[in-house]
Amino acid sequence: MATPPLPQPAVAKKSPERLIVAIEDVNDLWESIRGNLEARVPFKKASLNNKARNLVLVDKLVVEFVQTTDARLRRGLPGEQSLLSYGFRRPYAWLIVVTCDDLDEYKNLLKPRLKTIVQAEDHEWFIVFVSKATTDSAVKISKRVYSRIEGDFSSKKRERCCKVDLHGPDTSVWEEIELKIVECIRYSLDRRVQYYEEEVRKLSENRFMPAWNFCNFFTVKESLAFMFEMANLREDALREYDELEQIYSETVNAPHANTSAFGGLDAGDDCAALLDGTRKPVSQFAADGTVREFDFRQYLFSRQASLLFNLLRPAEVSGRGHSFIILFAKILTQHEKDLPFCMREIWVITACLALVKATSRRFSAAIVTPDTVKDFYRLQGDLYSYARTKLMRLADLIGYGHNIETSPCNSAALSMLPWPRPAVWPALPPDISRVQAKEQISPPKLSEGLGRLRKQLSLSPTVLLREANRRRASLSVGNLAEMLDLSRLSLKESPAADAADSAPAPLPPSTLPDEPISGAHSSSPEVLQKQNSIEPPMKLPEVQAAAEHALLTSISDETLRMALSSVEGFEDFFLELTRAAADNFHRSWRKRHGVVLDGEVAAVHYRRGALDAAAKLYEKVCALYGSEGWHALLVQVLPRLSECQKKLSDWAGYLSSCIKLLSLDPGPISNEDRSSIQAEIVKLAHGGLPVPVSLDVSTLITFAARGGPPLELCEGDPGTLMVTVWSGFPDDIIMDSLSLTLVTTFTADEGTKVVKSVDAPVLQPGKNRVLMTLPPQKPGSYVLGVLTGHIGQVKLRSHTYCTTSAASSKGGPPDSDDYLSNEKPLRTVLEVAKPRALVEIKPAITKGLLFGEPQWVGLIVRPLNYSLEGARVHISTGPNLQFLSDQTALLEVSKPLLAEANAPSSTDIDGMKTFHNMLENGDSLNTDDNVNGILDYDTDMPQHLLMKDGSVELPDWARMVASVLWVQVKADSDDTLCSHFSGDPHLSSPPPSPKKVPLMSPDSQIKGLTTASSANGPHATADSLHESLQHGTTGQGHVLPNGSLVSRFGMKTLKVKMEFGVSRSRLYERTIALQFTHPFRISTRIVSRGNDGRFLLQITLNSQLAAAVTIQSANLLLQPGFAHVNNHEGHPTPAWLLPLSVSASSECALLFAIRSDPVTAKDGEYEVDYHAARRVNRSSNRILAKYFSVRQLSEP
Repeated sequence: MATPPLPQPAVAKKSPERLIVAIEDVNDLWESIRGNLEARVPFKKASLNNKARNLVLVDKLVVEFVQTTDARLRRGLPGEQSLLSYGFRRPYAWLIVVTCDDLDEYKNLLKPRLKTIVQAEDHEWFIVFVSKATTDSAVKISKRVYSRIEGDFSSKKRERCCKVDLHGPDTSVWEEIELKIVECIRYSLDRRVQYYEEEVRKLSENRFMPAWNFCNFFTVKESLAFMFEMANLREDALREYDELEQIYSETVNAPHANTSAFGGLDAGDDCAALLDGTRKPVSQFAADGTVREFDFRQYLFSRQASLLFNLLRPAEVSGRGHSFIILFAKILTQHEKDLPFCMREIWVITACLALVKATSRRFSAAIVTPDTVKDFYRLQGDLYSYARTKLMRLADLIGYGHNIETSPCNSAALSMLPWPRPAVWPALPPDISRVQAKEQISPPKLSEGLGRLRKQLSLSPTVLLREANRRRASLSVGNLAEMLDLSRLSLKESPAADAADSAPAPLPPSTLPDEPISGAHSSSPEVLQKQNSIEPPMKLPEVQAAAEHALLTSISDETLRMALSSVEGFEDFFLELTRAAADNFHRSWRKRHGVVLDGEVAAVHYRRGALDAAAKLYEKVCALYGSEGWHALLVQVLPRLSECQKKLSDWAGYLSSCIKLLSLDPGPISNEDRSSIQAEIVKLAHGGLPVPVSLDVSTLITFAARGGPPLELCEGDPGTLMVTVWSGFPDDIIMDSLSLTLVTTFTADEGTKVVKSVDAPVLQPGKNRVLMTLPPQKPGSYVLGVLTGHIGQVKLRSHTYCTTSAASSKGGPPDSDDYLSNEKPLRTVLEVAKPRALVEIKPAITKGLLFGEPQWVGLIVRPLNYSLEGARVHISTGPNLQFLSDQTALLEVSKPLLAEANAPSSTDIDGMKTFHNMLENGDSLNTDDNVNGILDYDTDMPQHLLMKDGSVELPDWARMVASVLWVQVKADSDDTLCSHFSGDPHLSSPPPSPKKVPLMSPDSQIKGLTTASSANGPHATADSLHESLQHGTTGQGHVLPNGSLVSRFGMKTLKVKMEFGVSRSRLYERTIALQFTHPFRISTRIVSRGNDGRFLLQITLNSQLAAAVTIQSANLLLQPGFAHVNNHEGHPTPAWLLPLSVSASSECALLFAIRSDPVTAKDGEYEVDYHAARRVNRSSNRILAKYFSVRQLSEP
């Protein structure tokens, strides 16, 4: 036996929003206290128990005071006998208002009546005793009566009485009355909740029984929810509706559930009512004991949304609503054949718009967390996007598909969205002009220029024409596959393509009406009638016109109907939805979704001619696709952007778009198109631009320095830097110029340094090597900055080690060196050292040089870790120093310095180490410098260098090696007697070149000098320095006596200037002081004197040479008054002393036997002439010699 349904909850649906407190006015005193009680509503200190029996503080408890004489509390009305359908509306507290001035009256009249009231109903009550006494006696009587009432009706467990003195000053009594009212409500609520929960439990246990009625369960469950809602326990009420929804879904989806009418066929049902629970009366939910799913699910969601709005949780409403709309759209799809045409799409659009408007109006970002804010705007964007997709499906259905951008976004959304599938396709409208209007719609023309690169994407899953003809009323009989060969229709996936196939396809021969149909029933009248009623398939304009007529006549939402009435209306509504979706996605930090939808807005602007707005939005889309590496999507948008820029004469933007197209992967664009794009760039660069344009080509042209250690230069040095450039252009491209900026890594205020290529390069596709000339740079470490190339009026800039998006959203413009979006670690390519000494030139010999004789002077040229390639040495002399400007100089390796550089204890050997490393690595030197392969320091002879005008150029092998440059000089003595040579035949010829040349260590003074008579010139070996230190040198010279005076030293200067470095840009100058001297210092004394006027004159020769010499002959010329003994002609005595060997820095003595000649002598004064016959008075000795000459000096 089926469970009888409870009374229809029509009254329950109109439930009060407040809890009722019944007023039993026994003595007509309610009006005297009513104002004070109602002024305290809503109660702010109410504590109630929730469903879990936990005490909850209710901020605002709204109650309504209703007298028992009110019609709402009258008992016995039809439909109100059941506690389940009426109990939640009954009063939750009974307030009994009484007064009495006499104890007898209380005993006889008031007390029996009060007992009757409190025992008649099972409810919570308490008594309010109102005292109107004004005199003392009346007050005493009033107190006695109240005491008697307390004793009769109150207990120790619960106080049920309260006294109000109308003329008393105490106001705390009203707060006490409020607490007692809340206490009564709490007890009543607990008892009724327990009762309803027990009933719900019983009904839930029986819900799988065949006779179970969901309407009864719904009535009880919603009554419990209403009760929680009135008590301001909205969380419990929401939980009840959630459980009700879950149980309903289980009931509907049960295998053997009793199916009832789905609904949705009433007028206005196409407009969603998911937020309007009062559109239809509740009686429809329980009519005949059944529930219509279409209305009931929307009603449940409206109740949930109302509670969530009251709980200040609109974000949760948005989330629940999004899930509900998607679920309900699937349910509508299951009942699509029973619903009006396209009701699913219309309902989704109206539901999404109603939900976003209601939630946006109530949402406040100040009271929620940032994550909740982002999630809310994400849901708003999803709702707008969902409505937008459904709108595009309707527009494509009625022939507005040509106004929908065939973008990847739209294609992805619509290609998976099926066409409407009604039971019968709508019939043609009576107005044939609609069909004619659809026939006049022509597909858009293919874009010219770069627009040809865009691909036509699909906007539909199948051909609309086929889907519509399958559901024709006249073709719905028999087997459609046998009656119509619709496979001949176009299989293209766009309704726009159906226009080409819109002509009616002829019926196959087997289905023509005039041909008999084979079969057992082919001749029956019914079959013949059906054959004659078959109409040809509809054309695409007819399908669209029929759909448009059906939609416009059935849509009840005015906004949507106006949007589908015209193309302009559709574009306006579509633009509104797309903008709203994009804005919400941007707010939710789903930037990619927002930018993609900005592209759809740009497409509308492009069709309407607003090219400026379209270009700005397309740039954002291209930036997103480029940064994400979505080249297949970028090739769909870049051509449209380039068209806008070209029409706007934005040549910089247009060329930038061309560069971006060339930088894409080769797949989406053919080689022919890439070549044509490059030709377009070159053409505009060489005459098609009004102003110069700067482009960023970082994604097309990349570059890097050659691998290995960085190039090392010193401050002020120019140089060349090899740079590898990778070109992404499809063909060769000729650059007018190519420059590169170098950026310092240690300081920011230095800025950038610009270097240029040696020649105007031609960049071939792929890898290219370019030489860059480096002007002198300041000290520091440099990395590659920006590569800039010029082609006509176009400047191409590529940035080092960076990945830039198609249009960077941060950083400076493409002209700026800071146009980087993702920096990577940079490698130093150039090191410029601080100012330091690069070369050192020292003299190999500074003293011990002879006056009047050609002398070899050695200059030690030592590079200090710097190449002297191409260096030129200029030499000039000071006063009294003769120098042959055109002579043959000698250059040899300074072996002592090289040995010192290889020594472990050496500290200043940077330059020597470099050369030593070259020797170890086997680097060959210049073979033109008398060197084959690696120099052999022990056997190689010095190189002869031709000096012209005092200048000589060093060979290449001397660029990193310490070497000695030997040149000949001749110094004249300041003494006039030394300005000429004697007429001795041995002194007439110039002295031969020395055989050995001394060398000096870099940190010591000259320690020796070795000279030899050799035609081969000076030669230095590793052992020559040791010999010179031990033995010295020999030479040829002459000595002039000067009486008792010592020989003089002379300081002469030699100016050396070296030009070296790249392009000989560096200059080294030094003045070298040379000390010239005579070979001997002479002193005389008389060692023995006879009585006969004879005496022995000792002439002491102190050698000033750093070498041993041999005196071959010597003679002494005497002044008048003196003569040699025995006529020896001035030779020393004895004669066998000569030749005499004199060691270095030693002295020797010669004896001369002299006699006085009285005829020629002068008394009191004697003179000695030394070369220039200078007269010097001697007080201690009488100098007799006039001229002393060393005839020959030779090596022992």
